[in-house]
Amino acid sequence: MSLMMKSRIIVALVLFSGFSASAQFSVEGYLSAPFQSAEITGLAEQLDFVNTESFRSPLFREMEMRIRTKDFNASLDDVRLRLGFLNPMERRANKNYESTQTEYLEIKYAYEANLILANRYKQLVKHFYLTDYDALLEAEVIQLLAAYEQIQMQEASFKEWAETDERILKKELEREDVNTSIEMTEHLIGEILGTKDAVHWDNFEVISVARMQDVLLPDTILLPKEVELALKSYELDQKAYLIEKSESHSNIGYIQAEYDLENDEAFKDGLGFQLGVSIPLFNPDKPKLQREKLDLLEQEYKVQEVIDENSLDKYKLNEKFRRNIRSYLLLTERLDKLELLSKNITYDDMEDFLAMINYHGNLRILKQESYLDCLNAYIDILALSGRLSEAPYVNYISNELRPFSF
Repeated sequence: MSLMMKSRIIVALVLFSGFSASAQFSVEGYLSAPFQSAEITGLAEQLDFVNTESFRSPLFREMEMRIRTKDFNASLDDVRLRLGFLNPMERRANKNYESTQTEYLEIKYAYEANLILANRYKQLVKHFYLTDYDALLEAEVIQLLAAYEQIQMQEASFKEWAETDERILKKELEREDVNTSIEMTEHLIGEILGTKDAVHWDNFEVISVARMQDVLLPDTILLPKEVELALKSYELDQKAYLIEKSESHSNIGYIQAEYDLENDEAFKDGLGFQLGVSIPLFNPDKPKLQREKLDLLEQEYKVQEVIDENSLDKYKLNEKFRRNIRSYLLLTERLDKLELLSKNITYDDMEDFLAMINYHGNLRILKQESYLDCLNAYIDILALSGRLSEAPYVNYISNELRPFSF
């Protein structure tokens, strides 16, 4: 093999190994785009409602005015004004329910926002990977075209010519499929941003595997949003049950002022009052309350199921992440060895050269796919813990963990 041929091989492999996809697309702009979900809009309106309206009960259950006459004539004999007291336990129960309802809606909002952000991260990761994948294919095609040119110059066998041409064709067809997927992903991103512009990656450092590991360390002490939501939902139902229970004893009594119009003496001699106290011996709502208490017991076990399932999901995701890291490190080691070998190797024939190009290209793609697996598992773990929607907001696919805001 000529010195020129060897130089072209080395330069091609070195350039290929030095390639890295970079990004200049406003990732933070996409992440911070307004939420369009009907669920999230409804929750925002509910939060606004509970913050402006009051759920507190009045001091009195009712006010009643009574008049009495005798013998069906129009003259009034006495006038009575009755105020029914409200059970103080009902007032307290409604106040507690209002506070818990606000907390529940805030957690629910964060939970839904977390799901939306997780989907946006996945779309960005997919687009970045496809763009990088297309660039890797393009670099391999360039190498194959260089080999194709050498085959024609050396008047190599028809077999080598046909195999090289077939490889080029397959890579170009694969690029067509990849670019179609890129366009579809850009369409989904464009719908959120309200634009049809292409997404370009430039001057953006995507997070490294080592950085991912550092970011995930605090997850061991966080309460997952799904569990937090289930616990708060159960607490809200408990508060609602206490309201119903207190309402079943809402009528604790009354105070009544009265004035006898037939009394011709001093004004104060015609005044009187009555005080009534309800004795809670009977409760017609007891069967209903018992059914609701039974439902609460069932829901308590459902909350425990959510906790157990979430714990299992977290364990599976962390194991998956660790396996993906091991695969990524193994592929990185193999690729480094191959690229070191390519700087000094001499090829006896075109067949060795083509084998090297093929193996090098496949290894690069396998490494990038392994990185994608790490990145997806990393996002899934953050989504499970709910960290994606925690303030201050952080771009978790940026190596610098750049902040953003809504």
